[in-house]
Amino acid sequence: MVKKDSGNKDLKAKKSRSKSKSNFVSADEVQKALKEEPFIPMDSGPKSLINQDLDKWIRIRKDLFLQMQKQVQHRLGEDTPEILQYQKVYDREFSKKWAATTKEELWAQISNSRVVLMGDFHALHQAQKAQLRVLRGIPRERKVVLAVEFIESADQEVLDQYLSGKISERDFLQGIQWNNFWGFPWEHYRPLLHWAQKNKVPVYGINKTYKKRNATTLKSRDVFAGKKIAELVKMNSESLVFVIYGDLHLASSHIPAELLNCLGASYKKRILRVFQNAEKIYFQLLRKELESSTDIVRMDQNTYCLMSVPPWVKWQNYLMYLEQTFDVGLEGDDDVIDYTEHVGRYVHIISEELGEPLSISNLSVYTAQDTAFWAQVRLKCDAKKLKWIEDLIADEVSFYLPEIEGAYLARATVNHASSLAMQFVHAQLSGYKNIFKEVPKDFLRLIWIEAVSYFGSKMINHKRKADTIVDIKASLSSRSPTDIGKESLQLALAQKMHELVVITGSPQHQLQAQPRRKWSYVVAASLLGGMMGERLYGGYRKKLVSAENILNFLKKPISNENFEVAYFAILEVIEALPAPFQSKKEKL
Repeated sequence: MVKKDSGNKDLKAKKSRSKSKSNFVSADEVQKALKEEPFIPMDSGPKSLINQDLDKWIRIRKDLFLQMQKQVQHRLGEDTPEILQYQKVYDREFSKKWAATTKEELWAQISNSRVVLMGDFHALHQAQKAQLRVLRGIPRERKVVLAVEFIESADQEVLDQYLSGKISERDFLQGIQWNNFWGFPWEHYRPLLHWAQKNKVPVYGINKTYKKRNATTLKSRDVFAGKKIAELVKMNSESLVFVIYGDLHLASSHIPAELLNCLGASYKKRILRVFQNAEKIYFQLLRKELESSTDIVRMDQNTYCLMSVPPWVKWQNYLMYLEQTFDVGLEGDDDVIDYTEHVGRYVHIISEELGEPLSISNLSVYTAQDTAFWAQVRLKCDAKKLKWIEDLIADEVSFYLPEIEGAYLARATVNHASSLAMQFVHAQLSGYKNIFKEVPKDFLRLIWIEAVSYFGSKMINHKRKADTIVDIKASLSSRSPTDIGKESLQLALAQKMHELVVITGSPQHQLQAQPRRKWSYVVAASLLGGMMGERLYGGYRKKLVSAENILNFLKKPISNENFEVAYFAILEVIEALPAPFQSKKEKL
């Protein structure tokens, strides 16, 4: 862990204007709070300023993408001219015209296909999640054969034994030498094989590893995969052959060309390609301000591209994977992972975009491996606070701890890092000095911190989706009466109902829930905060809420005894914004 030194900025929290000590919030107080800080729509300014904001938005994100990509390439080493040419062939795929489309159209095209070639970005978990969502969308009556790059063809016997339950997962991974031949997180690929087991779908490995990585071996792998896929098509005349392979290999002159060589030109219209997260298309969407609303684009009748994450998220995940896999623990390696730098990068982007740049000189980011974290926590925190922190860590929660000006990163992901960055920004702007742990007293504070954190993470990864009331109700209906998670869901629904009643004119309404477990408040706060943050971000991107509004919200003194007044004032603004979607399951 490294602490950054780059100057300091003293930020003082604004004092609350409310003097009331009542446990309830009156409608008059809410209206007064709203009048004191008027709602300023972003589109009320000159059009030239709005265009400048868009240019800035794009420039910051393109710079972040190029920076991430450059760091990954630095760690991987220089590519040969032949490999660069292989990449260029792939890049040309996205110079064609495209149009936004729907998942229903994609399903229709899948139903008319014999082969689906779906791209994979190996270090990005969202890529494998998207593959699983598409597989789950295939009608159950349709027979499917799954062919995958992440298993060697030579290991087919071991794969068959694992899928049939004859060997354990541990023996399977050892038998195929997963870490040596593939090496990307097994946890990301496991659900694909579990889906195949559950649905009795046969799985075939179609990869062949060569000792050197060059253009010749890439071509050889394409030829090998093309032949294997063609064999599966001929062996399974009534089945859809669903192929998962690296995105680069899906360029028309790569695997598809080899496949047509084996099957014949008559198959051309029956082979569907589904790329993932093409950078060129993404920045065109960004320029048209369609990046949040477009999940799928169609380039031609048999070529689609799923847009599930922004480019910088894709490459940041790859960078973190490389750092964790190859940098840590190597003898003589001084290039230790600096998570303060990762989080600090997002602090700069978020705070600059909001118009109030912050220094990260007083920020330190820790992980579970940092012994210095616990030394400082034990020095500054009492036993009760220590227990709360231990519970947060056990539940893999990332959090900012003002007592030590330190942030704990539970997972090395973009969502966790950007959420943590926003928590730091919030703490600096609102001036809170202690972690909130007294529930139900701090319940609203916990919800607001989660909302702010989620909003910040959306500024970095706008494709992130929160649960909705529909999702919570669906999850609740599937829980057994003894499920410990049921209490959290019930609390979230009760709190949402309570909030709506209060802001519609019944300030004396009481929360109709009394959870027995304190941790239920933490889980419910995460759900409710996600919904608030999602709606607030949607309003911000649609220019219904200005950066000035956001800053006013963030500067509310959250430690103030009467924070409840500010909370309901903010909530009334947020609830007036349009809901971005009905359910996160709408996302492919």
